[in-house]
Amino acid sequence: MKLLVATLAFTGAYVGVEASRDASGEARANAAAGAPVQTVTLSAESVPVTTGTVPAAGTVTVGAITDTQGCAKPYRVQSVIENADPEKTVSYGWRLERWSVSGKSWRVYMASGSGFTGRSRTVEWEPRIVNNPGWYRVKLSVDGGDVLLSEKFQVSC
Repeated sequence: MKLLVATLAFTGAYVGVEASRDASGEARANAAAGAPVQTVTLSAESVPVTTGTVPAAGTVTVGAITDTQGCAKPYRVQSVIENADPEKTVSYGWRLERWSVSGKSWRVYMASGSGFTGRSRTVEWEPRIVNNPGWYRVKLSVDGGDVLLSEKFQVSC
């Protein structure tokens, strides 16, 4: 398991370096123009999620489902939702957002919702990104005002 995590971390770092090389010309142009340079850090939450690992309440984890090929990339998104009143249904909604370079904002790419009754539940969503490279993040909105964001992640295919 540790070897798998180390391999995935190395692969993520390599992809990040390659992506930064592609963006370095743009970064130099922005720096020359006086624009601030933005640094992107990799997060452990960006590596593929295993089904045996339950995320901590209040976090959203995103991971590529590794047994796929081609440019149809499915992802597994997980979180734990605590229901303050287990007798009532708590509703929640997922939003996969894509960064718009032209609009300089996050835009909804895909959405889904559900709910449950009970004290606590690990919730999952499996969105699929097809032939649409860019930066993405997942937003989880829970009844009662809680909004959780995942780390942003890059799709390169």
